[in-house]
Amino acid sequence: MSHTPTHLPSAEKLRLESLGVLPVLLPTLGIVGLLSAFIWGWISNPMQLAFSYLFAFTVGFTICAGALFWTLLHHALDADWSVLMRRILESIASCFPVLLLLFLPIIFLFSKDLWHWMTTDLSADPLLAWKRPFLNEPFFYIRCGFYLLFFSMAGLLYRNLSMRQDEDGDPRITLRLRHTAYGFIPLFVLCLTFAGFDWLMSLDHHWYSTMWGVYLFAGCAQSSMAILILITNGLVRTGHLKGLFTVEHNHIMGMLLFAFTTFWGYISFSQYFLQWYANIPEETWFFVYRNTGSWFWFSVFLVVGHFFIPFLLLLTQPAKRTSWRLCTTAVWVVAMHCVDIYWIIMPNLQLQESRHAGHVATTTGFHPHLLDLLTLVGVLGILGHTILWLLSKGSIFPARDPRLRDSLAVTNWL
Repeated sequence: MSHTPTHLPSAEKLRLESLGVLPVLLPTLGIVGLLSAFIWGWISNPMQLAFSYLFAFTVGFTICAGALFWTLLHHALDADWSVLMRRILESIASCFPVLLLLFLPIIFLFSKDLWHWMTTDLSADPLLAWKRPFLNEPFFYIRCGFYLLFFSMAGLLYRNLSMRQDEDGDPRITLRLRHTAYGFIPLFVLCLTFAGFDWLMSLDHHWYSTMWGVYLFAGCAQSSMAILILITNGLVRTGHLKGLFTVEHNHIMGMLLFAFTTFWGYISFSQYFLQWYANIPEETWFFVYRNTGSWFWFSVFLVVGHFFIPFLLLLTQPAKRTSWRLCTTAVWVVAMHCVDIYWIIMPNLQLQESRHAGHVATTTGFHPHLLDLLTLVGVLGILGHTILWLLSKGSIFPARDPRLRDSLAVTNWL
């Protein structure tokens, strides 16, 4: 519910000088992190570099995909409460052209190290031979290009049209974006699901899960909402959105973060329970790997840290209306999303190393590597700099969106 304010605010630009060293720190960390990781990793351990880089890229990709989802959903539902924060989502979703460039090393340098099916003899693997119409290199590269081009086009389209509305206030742009969202949401679902199949599930091409797309989507939506909470509250602390952003906005974002924390827990349990109950070897080995040695305790930490801790932290109303408590939980959620992606990808590194050494495929436990941190800092630094650059190019909120008045006056009764 909302009441109607009498005056609408003027457009407000991001004041980079108010952010301290952040505008310089982010690109520095990004460039230094990626350069040092590539130089050191390529010389010492190319396979570790390949998996570490895929881990970092996937973290960035899922956060940007989640931001695109929220942008499409808010337009499709004609939501008004989110208008004030929507430019931030649009800027995050517009990072896909950068992700497209960051994906090139995976294709040209690391693909054979990452995906074992590309170098497997079909005569020795009947199951792969059966999947060959889908798992073949030309079709794989075409799909990858389609995913990233669609995400890039959708993100840029929504941001550019929203920026254009800041200039002329044309309400027809709002209708156009809403109608476009109806067609883009099914495409988004298909692209995110099959990207998850291609980039993550096919790391072990024998394994499959019909819930994989939903599992990946839950992490995307949860982590991107946490990032939105952090950026919005960060802008408020640096003097932006003064008198515009209220505790009601935090409350609604906190409820959505809580909802997708619960949704992630439900999907995770459902995937595990159904595969454990069916007891099909092609399905259960995924969890067997991750319950061997120290990976078992890593898996326990993931369940507790990704679901139970944020669930309890967000359970009460004050937790969602108190900025520092909500931001603390959001930081924790983003960290647990990184842990989740790491848990998905890194056991496959050890399996690949076992195959290359001629041993029986097995895992040896959780062994973090400095390359994991360097690539993650590098990718997130580049994306963070891109987001700040995009926010600095126009108003940090849609100043002439016809629903802005309702967004400023939103009141949450739950």
